[in-house]
Amino acid sequence: MNNYYTVMIIPEKEKGVKTFKIPALFFRSLAFFAVMLMLLLGILAFDYWKILQQVYENKHLGLENRQLKEQVQLFQMKMNALADDLRRINTFERKLRVITGLEDATEQGNLLNWSTEPEKTDKSVDPSQTMNQSLEESLNFDEIESTPEYTSLKSAYDQKIATTLGLEKSYNITKRWSELARRSFGLSSDYARFDFQYARIKKVVANLEGHIHELDQHLLDKESYLSSTPTLLPAQGWITSYFGQRISPTAGKLKMHEGIDVGAPYGTQVHAPADGIVTYSGEKAGFGKFVQVDHGFGIETIYAHNQSLFVRNGQKIKRGHLLAGVGNTGHSTGPHLHYEVRVNGIAVDPLYFILE
Repeated sequence: MNNYYTVMIIPEKEKGVKTFKIPALFFRSLAFFAVMLMLLLGILAFDYWKILQQVYENKHLGLENRQLKEQVQLFQMKMNALADDLRRINTFERKLRVITGLEDATEQGNLLNWSTEPEKTDKSVDPSQTMNQSLEESLNFDEIESTPEYTSLKSAYDQKIATTLGLEKSYNITKRWSELARRSFGLSSDYARFDFQYARIKKVVANLEGHIHELDQHLLDKESYLSSTPTLLPAQGWITSYFGQRISPTAGKLKMHEGIDVGAPYGTQVHAPADGIVTYSGEKAGFGKFVQVDHGFGIETIYAHNQSLFVRNGQKIKRGHLLAGVGNTGHSTGPHLHYEVRVNGIAVDPLYFILE
């Protein structure tokens, strides 16, 4: 094994050869350090390239975090505007309940609970005031950080962000190590606040929807009742006999006249004064050609002494539907319409209902 390496230097123009002896150990050490140096430079270059990538990624993530924060703040502003809209809708709905007369039903226990948790209300407290207070509490987002729901949501988002950043273990400490981590974890409070507001508003909307559905059903019932109330005079003519006691023109003695008589020429059209179902259409002793209509809600109307009938038993009719033509059939002294209104089977004065 050689102990030395000889290095010879031969000049091009000068005479003589210069030689150097280099110990083999030194030469091998120099070669080893050169290889190690090249390896170290390669590692450093790779790390520098990775750092540049990380810097770019962190810059991109930082920009993304800032945009996300701005979007969440924009959503929160929209949530606050939506809460104001819900307050206005609630006020309008309350006015409708008063106008339609549904407020009494609400005060007797059908009160909508706006709050996210059931509360016991004092019977001596005004229900409308209680409902408005519950609504304000549900839509008040000023002190949500102190609520258990917000704390639970924030903790869940902290854990999710830690998992995304690879900081699952001891993230409460590691999340303070870098600016990017601090910004990322700072978003958890915004996310939790947004989720909290969304859940509260969603519950308020669901309750408001149920309340408006109740109001809508009440209005439908009221509309049905109004459309079933006989508010029109069935035939154009003049009233020749009113409701009450009178001397019967056929019997010649005092009798109760349970309707009104409308004098009109033969064939004058008789129209339905309200919606209903024809329960009888045909001949009836003393009444001649006779029509009876059930309007629901215990209200019935009777049309007697007709010349012709234009409806049949079981037929559904609307207000203004043609029922018959004025005549002089049955026990009658001249062409006219005998018109009765019965409530739960008891005859009442038809003029109480007529709005003309």
